[in-house]
Amino acid sequence: MMSHQDINLRFPKGRTAFFIIHGVGQQNPFETMDYFARNLLKYFDNQSLPLKLEHLIAKRRLSNGSIWTESFVRVSSIDSEQNWLVDIHEYYWAHNTENKISIPELLQWAEQTLDGTIKFYNRQENKDLLQRLLADNKRKSLFQFRLRSLTMFLRLFNLVYPALRLVLWLILLLVGPFLRGRFLQSAWKLSKQLVTPLLVNFVGDVAIYSITDPKSPYQKIRQQILTESLTLLKAILKDKQANYDQVILTGHSLGSCIAYDTLNLLCIESTLTPNKSKSLLLDKIKGLITFGSPLDKIAFFLRETAQQDQYIRQRMLEHLNSFRVKPEFALQSTYLTQNPVICQLEQIHWVNYYYLKDPISGHLDYYENLDNIEMKYQASWGLEGHMGYWTDPSFYENIAERFLYASNESTDNQKFVQKVFHSQS
Repeated sequence: MMSHQDINLRFPKGRTAFFIIHGVGQQNPFETMDYFARNLLKYFDNQSLPLKLEHLIAKRRLSNGSIWTESFVRVSSIDSEQNWLVDIHEYYWAHNTENKISIPELLQWAEQTLDGTIKFYNRQENKDLLQRLLADNKRKSLFQFRLRSLTMFLRLFNLVYPALRLVLWLILLLVGPFLRGRFLQSAWKLSKQLVTPLLVNFVGDVAIYSITDPKSPYQKIRQQILTESLTLLKAILKDKQANYDQVILTGHSLGSCIAYDTLNLLCIESTLTPNKSKSLLLDKIKGLITFGSPLDKIAFFLRETAQQDQYIRQRMLEHLNSFRVKPEFALQSTYLTQNPVICQLEQIHWVNYYYLKDPISGHLDYYENLDNIEMKYQASWGLEGHMGYWTDPSFYENIAERFLYASNESTDNQKFVQKVFHSQS
């Protein structure tokens, strides 16, 4: 028999949607949703929360107006009297960047990034930032060696890549009659897949997305990713059937940058077309969760900047990318001090999770009004450290505590506890 003392249930509050954006790599559709949903279910199971899981579909439109069907999953109570639900939506963008950038282009990007990093810290106004960075021994080693190591690796790989690929292509041609499965494809294309390290594919995604030069062909890819992300987010906010109380943007790795840039675009759009109904929709966005995020690295080393004497252009670029940016990182000028972009997303609670052995993530220092949470799971440096968030129980516990739970003393909780207690008597 279950007693009142045995029951310590808490229930999610209202109707929540997680809008999840995956990071770098060769993901397949629904993989990110699967990761998040499975581990969130594990957390709820550990809380003895009675629930059900459903696969739902919704009619959506792309930015060009064409119709597609979105699949998402819903976690809700098995008790009809409980009206809470947690929907998990996924924005899938991996197909936009996969195998799009060449090794020489990637090497050029890495060289420019390293050069930009050195120039950034050599500026007089950034000397204090450099000293603070070097004062932290853990972050010092990461700064001093990781980017240089990556650049050296790409230089060496670029040197041997043509020969390696040619040798592998010849081998594949000779053994072609004996191949099966996924090896039954063009030997030339397959040689590229087999000889290219996973690291190159990961860095390639970051390189393509971080190129903001409008003259680059990759700028169109970046713009397409952001446009579709914003379109799907708006559809979720406007969904009358789901009628969400809160929407939480959740981005892993490069997905955190897409989530941030999506919100930055919303700030600009709400400034251009302000109205009451649109403000009510934007008020539903209650959270931004970033984990394994390179936002600081991109902001410091990869963002578009003007030449030193182009203070007008520099200020304009800052205004157009100003969501939660600390004022001290803006150009000090007596001109153009009024930002025309009036951000209306102050209600968003931003939480950034990072792990010291994750080479992509870090404590976010470029932005304000956010909580930086260092994770403590056990993982080796590199890919394992970068992926460890997904399976760490404390990650989901922290998210639930911040965004999902109503008070233990709520009327709904007490009613359900009474119902369970009497059914067990």
